[in-house]
Amino acid sequence: MKKSIALILFIIISTGIAVGAPTVSRLTRAQDSTVTEETSPEIDPAPDESSPVARAAPDGPSQETGPHHSEIPQGTKSKPDKAYPEAKAAPDEHSLEVRVFRVLNKKAANPILDALMPVVTDLQRWRIVLLVVWSGLVIFGGARGRWAAFMLIPLVAASDQISSTLIKPLAGRMRPCEVLGNVHLWYGPEGWMITPAEVARSYKSSFSFPSSHAANITASMLFLGLAFRRWIVPLLFIALLVSYSRIYIGVHWTSDAVGGIMLGALLAWGAYAIFVRIQGAKVKEGCKGEA
Repeated sequence: MKKSIALILFIIISTGIAVGAPTVSRLTRAQDSTVTEETSPEIDPAPDESSPVARAAPDGPSQETGPHHSEIPQGTKSKPDKAYPEAKAAPDEHSLEVRVFRVLNKKAANPILDALMPVVTDLQRWRIVLLVVWSGLVIFGGARGRWAAFMLIPLVAASDQISSTLIKPLAGRMRPCEVLGNVHLWYGPEGWMITPAEVARSYKSSFSFPSSHAANITASMLFLGLAFRRWIVPLLFIALLVSYSRIYIGVHWTSDAVGGIMLGALLAWGAYAIFVRIQGAKVKEGCKGEA
C-alpha cells in the first residue's frame, strides 16, 4: 500500500509541475512583453548599452570562416527575441569557464562533428525512434518493461519543467552565444556560422543554466540503464553525446551541461528507487500467491 501511495504521489507531483508550470511561464512572458511595449521606444535600431545582449565581448579579430560557415555582417543589429530580466554578466574571457568553452566549442570544430552534432542535438528528429523504443518496452518488455516505460513519462516531464521553468529563470544566466563573440554557432536555417567579435544581435530567447537537453536525456537514459543494466554503457554514451552537442553548437556553457546531467541523474535515481520498490512488491505478491 505504501509503495502504491509513493508512486501516486510521484505521478501527481510530476504532472502538476508539467501542467502548471507552463501556464505560469506564459503569464510571466505576457507581463514582461506588456511592460516592454509600454516603456520602450517604438523604434530603437541599436540595443541599449546596459542590455546584456548589447555587451561586447573582449576585443579581438574574427577568424576566417570555412566554406561550410557563414558570418553575420558586423553592422547587423536587431532587438532580442524577448526582454530579459536583469541577468548575470558574461564571465571574463580568461576565466576557466570561457577557456573550456572555447576549446569544446571552437577549437574542437571539424567537418565530421559539424555534420553530426546538429542531428544529435535535435531530439525532434528522434521522435519516431524514441516512440518505437518506448512501444517495444510496453509490448515486449514484460511487466518490468511496461513499468519502466510508464515511469519515463512523469520522469521526463519533471526533468524538463524543473530545469526550464523553475531553475532557468532563477539562475538568469545568458547563453554563450548571447554574450561572447566568435562563437561557433549552429543557427538552424542559417546553418553554421562564426558570430561577430562584437555581439550585435540575439540568437536565443531563453536562459542557459541548466541545459534541459542534458537533464532530459540523462534522466531517461540513466533510468533505463539502471533498469536494464546490460544496456547502461551505450545509453550513458548517448546521454553524454547529446549533452556535449549543446556546447558544440554554441548555445550552452560547459557548466550548463554538467548541471543538467546532475539534475537528470538525481531524478533518474529517485525514479529508479520507486521502480525497485514496485518490482519488489510484485515479487512478494507473486511468492505469496504461489504459497
